[in-house]
Amino acid sequence: MNQLIMLLLLSIAVIKAQQAVSATQSIAMNASLNYIGSAYSLTVYELSYTNMSGYVITPQGIYEGSFAGILRLGNFVYVGFYRGIITKSHFLGSFTPIIGYEQVSIPTELSFSNSTNFIAIVKSGIPVVLRYLVFNVYVNGTVANTLPLITVNESTVLTIYFSNGSDCSSYRVNATFITPTQVVPIPVIINTQPPITYFVSNVTITSTYPPTELMLLEPGDIVVAETPISSASYVMYVCRRQGTSFNNYNPLYVIEYLGPVNTQFIEEAQKLLGTSGGNALQVIDEVFQGLVSGRYRLINYSVGPENLLKNGEGSIIDFVTAAMYILRARNIPSRVAFGFYGTYSNGQYMYTSSTGVLWDEAYTDGGWVMFMPVPFYGKPTLSPTYGDVLYSVVVGLVLAIPWLIGYVIYVIISHVKMR
Repeated sequence: MNQLIMLLLLSIAVIKAQQAVSATQSIAMNASLNYIGSAYSLTVYELSYTNMSGYVITPQGIYEGSFAGILRLGNFVYVGFYRGIITKSHFLGSFTPIIGYEQVSIPTELSFSNSTNFIAIVKSGIPVVLRYLVFNVYVNGTVANTLPLITVNESTVLTIYFSNGSDCSSYRVNATFITPTQVVPIPVIINTQPPITYFVSNVTITSTYPPTELMLLEPGDIVVAETPISSASYVMYVCRRQGTSFNNYNPLYVIEYLGPVNTQFIEEAQKLLGTSGGNALQVIDEVFQGLVSGRYRLINYSVGPENLLKNGEGSIIDFVTAAMYILRARNIPSRVAFGFYGTYSNGQYMYTSSTGVLWDEAYTDGGWVMFMPVPFYGKPTLSPTYGDVLYSVVVGLVLAIPWLIGYVIYVIISHVKMR
């Protein structure tokens, strides 16, 4: 796996050679380490040194040599190699950057101050959710993103890869945005009832109006248009069975969604949801099933994911963040996503700021899977009944939760280019 990551890094370096950071000398370090977790035979450490921070990713059981990693310095993120010795709480050695990216500035917290009017009309053969932003932590009743967003790809036609799969079908989706937007929503399918059945393999933005350059941001797979657009056309691939090999993924960025988890929370999660010994997808399904089984009750105010597990009730935000932290405690990278669901009328779907919704995305060896661990019953089908269930159930939940009504992220994008 270490060789795989090194090859990924080197391939990125070749592809982006003209934009690569010149690394004439390494940065000597005597840094402190914080163990984050292990996933896919990799061990992840968070590193801090003077005014720098980052991640060191090592093969399990290896403590000396060269390791892939990320280093943040000011407004830049560098991908490269750490070389040296890892002890229990320190790294002694150096970091050599290969590529440097400038962080993108967007609002990082879901809050009313970020809300504005959002109206989109979508023509699609199946009901889809418009995926907008992602978050990695729960903070005081809401979700936030503490990870740097960086530009990893620029194109006029852009493909966003989520997972592998077989038995795939393609769908064409056309969206018109009543208010021009710079953040380009991505149409996806969300599993609303376990077991997880559908996998969004990839979504390609085939065109926009007006034509503009698109930028893919990582971590999180967020798409930004260089200038605001009023419409976009997509091709979406949805699969029913998942593959088992990596394809177009960068584990360096995925692994950032494996963060430290409060010990007490881990104990509650294990006590109430059990400890599956299966593969990643089986564990995700177990957590999914445990949260929607009826054991926990939905209320209209946030109590925190740990109190949801203790007391048996919480808001939508508590359910999605509980799933995120439970999966991380089981060494599965996970995150919360925010977007909009559509209401069907006259052959098209309408999306507004009152149809905002949250869900979870978790990483398996075949990529990201998407699911909504909220206790209501729907059918994970691509037929119109899926849209009917999503509309009749979710809209009732949304209207009952004040913090969610009117949400939309008005994103102010600084004009960035890869350095």
